[in-house]
Amino acid sequence: MSTPSLINILPAAARVAPETPEEVASALAEASRMNRKVVVFSTGHGIPPIGDTSERILLDMSAFDQVEIDPIARVARVGGAVRWQQLVTAAGEFGLTAPFGSAASVGVAGYMMGGGIGFMSRHLGLGCSAIRAAELVTPDGHIRRIDAGSDPDLFWALRGGGGGFGVITALEIELTPVPRMAGGVLGWGIEDAERVLGAWSEWTRQIDDDVTSAVRFMHPPEGPALTVIVVTAPRTAEDLAEVLKPLTDLMPMLNTVRDTDPVAFLGEYTDPDIDPTEPPHVFEHVLLDQLPAEAVQMTAEFAQPLSGCGAMMVEIRHLGGALGRPAYGGGATDRIDGEYSLFVVGFPEAADGMAHAVDVLSDFGRGRTYFNFMPRRTGRQTAHGQETVGRLADLYEAIDPDGLIDHPHPISRTVTVADETATTQVLATIHG
Repeated sequence: MSTPSLINILPAAARVAPETPEEVASALAEASRMNRKVVVFSTGHGIPPIGDTSERILLDMSAFDQVEIDPIARVARVGGAVRWQQLVTAAGEFGLTAPFGSAASVGVAGYMMGGGIGFMSRHLGLGCSAIRAAELVTPDGHIRRIDAGSDPDLFWALRGGGGGFGVITALEIELTPVPRMAGGVLGWGIEDAERVLGAWSEWTRQIDDDVTSAVRFMHPPEGPALTVIVVTAPRTAEDLAEVLKPLTDLMPMLNTVRDTDPVAFLGEYTDPDIDPTEPPHVFEHVLLDQLPAEAVQMTAEFAQPLSGCGAMMVEIRHLGGALGRPAYGGGATDRIDGEYSLFVVGFPEAADGMAHAVDVLSDFGRGRTYFNFMPRRTGRQTAHGQETVGRLADLYEAIDPDGLIDHPHPISRTVTVADETATTQVLATIHG
């Protein structure tokens, strides 16, 4: 199994590529003996904000890429390095699916540790709520199967707590029958940004909970800047077309909405992968509670090619629906506390402009964040409430008292920003 290219470019004291849980345990024991912290990578999709890795042990989990489907029990067992395209494709062969993300190459485990929002999340809910069990190698070298019966506290933490409690070697995930599905994109020029975003904002206040959508202002390296709406629903294309009429009345120059399925949709509309040979990217994020006319105007201005914040993409996702309701028996993240997610990504030279844009628009929220979109090496206070942070910290201190596993967002009761200036750059967006 070859090490993913994004991992190959990182400096490290040593690189280890285990192929079994026992080898993971041995690697952790050796790192502890050497007094080296361990950084865990699975798919290589994104380099999180961990700072200087030259003195860490890089644990490449890419060998853990197996998928097993039990169609009778409607459960998938996936290795810690399985990507969403693999799982959605394998489950789809049995007419099943899982609450998939918006990037085919994102790892299932990392996505679910942070919550998990994607193309049909207002209908399917958070990804982490579908976890039924986890195979975890804890820092003390024990290989454990964690579920609601064996360790309810740790099981709660693994469902949206952000990870850092050990090395995930496998997850067992509840599957659901593939719903009837339609989706696609509507597209306009960037000059229509304010008009489209205003209409979409009004439209999102009225639509049913099964319709998931996002507005993206995109600046491709070649071609004109675009205003795009990505939308899905468990409906026929005819039904969805009727729902979309207030938006299609704006005369998009592109309309690809049609009947589809999770495999086809994820393959066609996945978030683009980042070329590791390109300069590093940076991103910013915050949750919003509302999008009044003032916020719409400012967002459209920030999205303009010449006078805006300099981002390659400005995205606003509509949340709510199943994402806004506490999941039954939910974990550390059982819902997303916000109506919209603002996410911007670009090259390092745009970092100040992007940070300014998100800071200004954060006035339309409460400074809350979704864990998987947090850009800096900080604590978890903006993604989790105080009680949740305290409970996570207690578990972390009991499981990894020596801090063997180095996580991009440390689990502590106080915010830590010591590495912030060195770690705002990442090599890929961790979407989903």
